Amino acid sequence: MLDIIIIALRAIQFLFAIIVLGLTGHIASYGGSPSQVSFMIFVSVWTVLALIYLTFTPKFVPSIAHVFAIMALDALTMLFWFAGFIALAVFRHDISDTGVEINYSDIFSACSLLSNICPTMEAAVVFGALEWALFVSTTVLAALEAFSNRSRSKSSAGPGV
Repeated sequence: MLDIIIIALRAIQFLFAIIVLGLTGHIASYGGSPSQVSFMIFVSVWTVLALIYLTFTPKFVPSIAHVFAIMALDALTMLFWFAGFIALAVFRHDISDTGVEINYSDIFSACSLLSNICPTMEAAVVFGALEWALFVSTTVLAALEAFSNRSRSKSSAGPGV
């Protein structure tokens, strides 16, 4: 039952990573891509690559699927998503630093001139936050698995180990 839940979470993580990649790629297509947008593109690609390892190695190559490596990769990806969606949200709040030549201090007038960028950025932030929440849950599940395996191996080991 837990395997089905983890596979479903991994599928949703993959879907959200592709969505964020598309949204941030759209923002970057306007030119002058800020570092926050570039970081979210990196995190999306990182997630797709990490999910390949996290999803397939426990089933098909268990010899390289160490429980602590899975936990560490989940935790690192979770931290990347947290940093990425927070940085993009702060950037969205201070849209005057987009690199686009608009010198308005009022965010609403800047967003009305960049009508496609602001809603797209907001959607990327929301999906990034949801992706972070999904990675929190899989990190917790991976940590529970890692530490339950550790306690089982200690209890099954003989004396003096």
